[in-house]
Amino acid sequence: MQMKKFTPILLLPFFILLLSRCAKTSPTSPAPAPPTTNQSPADTTPIVTDANFYSVTGDDTTSAKGEILMALNSSTDGKLFFLDQRGSIKREVSVGTDVENLQKWNINGQVRYTYFHTEGVSTLDGTTGTELGYEMVCDSSLNILDSVKLLSFGNINVNVQDKLDVHEFILLGDKHYIYETYYEEFPNNIPDSLHPAAGVKVAACIIQEVLNGEVVFQWDGTQYPELYSASQENNNFSDSSTLLDYMHLNSICVDSLDNNLIVSFRNLNEIVKLDRQTGQIIWRLGGNRSDFALSPDQIFLRQHYPRLIENGKTLIFLDNGHDSLRAYSRILEFQLNQSTKTINSFKAFTIPDNFIQFAGSVKKEGTQYFIGGGSANYSLQVDYTTGQELMRMSLRYSSYRALKY
Repeated sequence: MQMKKFTPILLLPFFILLLSRCAKTSPTSPAPAPPTTNQSPADTTPIVTDANFYSVTGDDTTSAKGEILMALNSSTDGKLFFLDQRGSIKREVSVGTDVENLQKWNINGQVRYTYFHTEGVSTLDGTTGTELGYEMVCDSSLNILDSVKLLSFGNINVNVQDKLDVHEFILLGDKHYIYETYYEEFPNNIPDSLHPAAGVKVAACIIQEVLNGEVVFQWDGTQYPELYSASQENNNFSDSSTLLDYMHLNSICVDSLDNNLIVSFRNLNEIVKLDRQTGQIIWRLGGNRSDFALSPDQIFLRQHYPRLIENGKTLIFLDNGHDSLRAYSRILEFQLNQSTKTINSFKAFTIPDNFIQFAGSVKKEGTQYFIGGGSANYSLQVDYTTGQELMRMSLRYSSYRALKY
């Protein structure tokens, strides 16, 4: 069979195609771009901590970027810590006295920071779990704009006491606040069934809302005698020698749906909703007089930091537990039907770490909780779907709260 001759020009398109394909797969050619994802690349920079105050284990690269705020106190100094989402120091400020509850706010497009500044002595010093002082309102550079004190109103006399309590402060505007304190009172409306002694004195829970230097709302817990019998601790009303912190207010937040107040009373095991105009109790969750029927798993103890999230639909908080009744801590989420006083849904997550006997906080982001471990001296980023601890800060000193923004 006779072979046909090929004209070279006919082979030219073939060689061009071959060279083109070789160029696309050549080892020296750039690699194809990886598919885009929403996850940020891992940050490999070293984590910078203050070894005298805290250390970090784990390196969480799954969380959204944010800012972690903590106030820590040694025996000689109080410091404000501003950290990135991995626990690395962005800024550290020495205050020189005990500080607590560092918070961040956005007021009309401007960043504000607030923190509690312990100062001086008071008639209430020594009361279990209280610190008294003043609240500092600062601009984004931590220049102090205002030092907030208790105001005289009704039975409150600042000549007796002008100090706030550490537990809560809400900044609504540069001259608009909600805060709380304890104030010594001698009530005469304690039910006879509790055998009150003559001259019994209590640490009354006081809430004030202040606008432009004027008190526009005040709430005094002693005006609601039904709450005396709800007390689970510091409630020996026949003892007139001890100042009784029978309620222990430790948290306030505003319900964005109706602007009323959600208030936590540790020593009642109870979260209460208050009318922000009249002060009347709208409902009570938990404790021995709950308006919502709770299953055994839904009962909480010595809770802290209730907040409404998900457009006001979900109430989330730290269920601390109790050293003898249940010595482990949980995060609880309730979806409440406030009209019918029923629970639409409930979720509980047992914290895979040490029992938080006092204080603490929780913030939720996606499938993760950022937990301030209070008296247990840690802060924790954890995936609640897997229980995996993603990042842990071990604190040399306790922090009342640790908050992530």
